[in-house]
Amino acid sequence: MVASFVKAVGAIVVGAPVAVLLGLTARSVAKQEDAAVPVVVASESPIVITVFSNWLDKRSHEHLAPTSFKPGYSAYDLRVENRSGQPVRGVHVELVETDGSVIGATKIGEVAAKGSSVFTANKPWKRALDADRSQPTPTLRAVVTWRGPSGRVRAALPLPMRRVLGEKPADIRRRHREKAIITGHVMS
Repeated sequence: MVASFVKAVGAIVVGAPVAVLLGLTARSVAKQEDAAVPVVVASESPIVITVFSNWLDKRSHEHLAPTSFKPGYSAYDLRVENRSGQPVRGVHVELVETDGSVIGATKIGEVAAKGSSVFTANKPWKRALDADRSQPTPTLRAVVTWRGPSGRVRAALPLPMRRVLGEKPADIRRRHREKAIITGHVMS
């Protein structure tokens, strides 16, 4: 908050060259503010993140069976779930590797009490999640920051992966073959 104020005042009052200098100062102040955010243990966090993996057909974009030999691609959806009885505001999710490098971040906003929000992984997240699936031990974590009653709070959460079980191609073909049930005859 202080950082944005310093940057705005520098841009308005002083001019462009000093505004750049004040912008860099504002960035360092923002980093200091960010480092001061308390970290909560993952088991005490009201927020849980689950990754849902899909294997989709390249042409029709329908779900494929895991044993299918058709050409397909992977897609990931991430569900942010609030398990507390109060709404959580200002939710910010970062995908981080174990060495500390940030792959990407997204802002969700508010998650209702006992509710959830789902977002689709973008390309850098998808590449990282594909690489993480091939590893014997998970190398990714989600760092979630939100605003609680006492201020901003942060937690480093594991990313459990689940497979979305969509319709199998045989079910789709069977549905197309079935005839509609006649409930009544039309009199002409």
